[in-house]
Formats: sequence, structure tokens, C-alpha cells
Amino acid sequence: MPMSDATQPPPAPLRSSLHSPARAAVIGCGGMGRTHVHALATLPAVTLVGIADVLPANLARAGDEAGLPAGARYLDAQRLLDKARPDFVVIATQAPQHAALTIAAAERGIHILCEKPLALNLAEADAMLAACAQHGVLLAVNHLRRVTPASSVGRDLIAAGAIGEILAVDIHDKGGRPVGNTLMEMATHYFDEARFLLSRTRLGEAGHGGAERGDGHGHDLRADEVEWLFARLTTGLSAAAHAAMPAEIVPSQVAKPTDRDCGLVLGERGTVVIGLAGGVQAVARFHNLPQADARYDGIDVIGAEGALAVRGGMVKRLFRRRGHTFAEHDPWQPVELPGHDDYFAQTDRTAGRYLCQQMALDLIAAVREGRPHVASGRDGLVALELLMATYASHRRNAPVSLPLADRRHPLEVWQQEAAR
Repeated sequence: MPMSDATQPPPAPLRSSLHSPARAAVIGCGGMGRTHVHALATLPAVTLVGIADVLPANLARAGDEAGLPAGARYLDAQRLLDKARPDFVVIATQAPQHAALTIAAAERGIHILCEKPLALNLAEADAMLAACAQHGVLLAVNHLRRVTPASSVGRDLIAAGAIGEILAVDIHDKGGRPVGNTLMEMATHYFDEARFLLSRTRLGEAGHGGAERGDGHGHDLRADEVEWLFARLTTGLSAAAHAAMPAEIVPSQVAKPTDRDCGLVLGERGTVVIGLAGGVQAVARFHNLPQADARYDGIDVIGAEGALAVRGGMVKRLFRRRGHTFAEHDPWQPVELPGHDDYFAQTDRTAGRYLCQQMALDLIAAVREGRPHVASGRDGLVALELLMATYASHRRNAPVSLPLADRRHPLEVWQQEAAR
């Protein structure tokens, strides 16, 4: 059955009282965590009241750069939550710590912006969402492509019928990682961005397929509803190429030592086909190109009357084609995005900080307005479910329906079965 927010029980009333400026903290100060520290330390709507990291060097570097006093730096995250008493916390640790820290913050009534991937498996993610719902706190996931002008304008153009009825979605990987690592590091962004671009399109509306494509009960279908997924992952090239096997399952930092700890991974290359509502299919191909190239990174949404594409690194652009012929006869044309000079003044190096600020600002606004974040915990769960479904489908060599009944990590299950 389709995955829908409507099938979930309503959460407890959101705890909407915030200080002004809002009190914020960051747990995890390496890599992306430093970006969050810089973003919050320079955001007028926020007072950065504390940071935490288990590594003293990370803590010292981020704290010095943000000008934080020694009393605002913690080696123990639980102590930070208890002593600094933030209104919201950014959890930017390695993925294995996301679940425990999110639940700890929720139990203290603290709102959460969690880095991606949301968790290492669906059981953890379910527990995170349940804790936040129980305690009336907001959970957001740092799928920051949702706050880029290219994605938000593209979403609205698609919903308005600018490219006609939706036919297909193509997802392009920038490369630089084997597929297993890409799934947890980047495909969580790709899959989430593809859904976001379709999130305001209703298939029962005029121009989007007519009432016959509703759910049979007089209701329109959301175009971002996920129904099934099929995936195949391979290892090796040419004569040595073969379907990835359980003996090749490894921790992410074994597959690529410079990556973060994202749990178990499998495969070098692969293809994922996602079945969306109304018969639309989204296809993602992961080629494991030797070097990452942001020019390949993007989403194409193909309609009966043209196509839209989001492309680029951290500073993303929107392009449009009027037809479906070869590029030299029907070239992509840039779509003007006025009113976003502050974003387009950024470089790929500085845009991450800017987008993290936008994510924090939307969290503050969402709490005060009693609405979900633009990148909600529920959307983060769907992205994670697509990653887990990729492994589940490959293991079975068959399509899988969503939501998945088994909430364990499919690679852990496969390893255990192979060891018997």
C-alpha cells in the first residue's frame, strides 16, 4: 500500500514555546557538525548555548571558531541537554548515535534537527518518530535540498501543470562512491528530493491524469506516494561482474574509509526503480564514477509537455525543456529564480551553511506555527525506507511493496541467514 502521512496516528500537541532568540545546541562537531555550528553561531534568530562531541579536538576547533566559552562545550551529550537546556538541538553525529540521542532529546521536550540518514534501520527510525510524537516535539531531517529555490520553484511548476502529466523521474548520481555508501550518504538526498518535487501534485487534478487515477474512493493520489521498489546491485566489471552477494557486505568505512559510519553496505554499482502513484516510475542509476562530479548530480522530472531538471552542487539551478528531442534540437533552458540573490551569492563552499540556517529557521517557524517542518521526520523515514527497500529487493531479486513489514536492516538479516 502507498506510504502516507494520513495512515499515521496524530502526535501529541506540539510544545510550541520557544525563547526569542531560540536556544540551540549541536551534538557532533566534526564534518557537517562544524557547518551547523557555524550556521547557528551567525544566525540572529538563534543563541547557540552549547556544543558537544566525544573528541576533544573536534570540540575545541568548533568551539574556538564559534567563540563559545569553555562552559558551553561538553564531552557528554546528555549533560549538554540537561545543563544547556536548548529549545532545539542539531544531531550531527555519526548515524549509529542518531536514535539514542533523538529519543533522549525528545524525552526532555527538546525539538530536533537530525542529520541524514535518519537512522541505521527502520526499527530505530520508528522509535525516534514515536518518541517525538509522544512528547510533542518536532523532528526534522537535514534533507536541505528541500529549501533550495530550484527545488521549491520546480515543485510548484510541476504542481501547476507546467510540464503536463508526469510520466517519469530520472535520478542522477554524482559518483565518487560505491553504490552501498552512496545509498546512505547521497541517495537519501536523491530519493527525498524526487519526492519533494512531486509533493504538491495531485494525480486526480486536471492536467495530471484525471479522476480515474485517484484511489477509487473519490480521493486524489499524491504523486509522491511510494508503492513498490525494485533494485539490483552488482560488484566487479566485465567478465567479473556479478550480483552482489552476502559475503561482500561490509561496514561503510571499510568500503570507503573516508566516509562516515553509516552501518552495513553492499555493492559497487546498481539500479533502483521506484514505483510511484499513478504508474510513474523513478529510476536511479549508480555508476560508481571514479571521481565525484556535481554536474551529474540532479533530478529530471519528465512530463507529457516537457521536463524540468534540478542540477548542480550545493548551489542548485533549475532548467526546463519544452519537448523530448535530442538536446541539440531542444536544449535545456535555465529557469529564472528571482528573489533569491542571497542564496545565489553563495559558493559550493558556503552554501551548506546558508542552507543549514534555512533549515533551522523553518524548524523555529514550524514549532511556533504548529506545523510539520519542510523536511519532516516522516519524510526522513520514507527516504530511509527506500534505502532499506533497495537492499531488501536485491536480496529477494524481486520487487518489494512498501511499507516494509520487516523493520530490521535487510543486510543484517541476509548475513545472519548466510551464516547458518
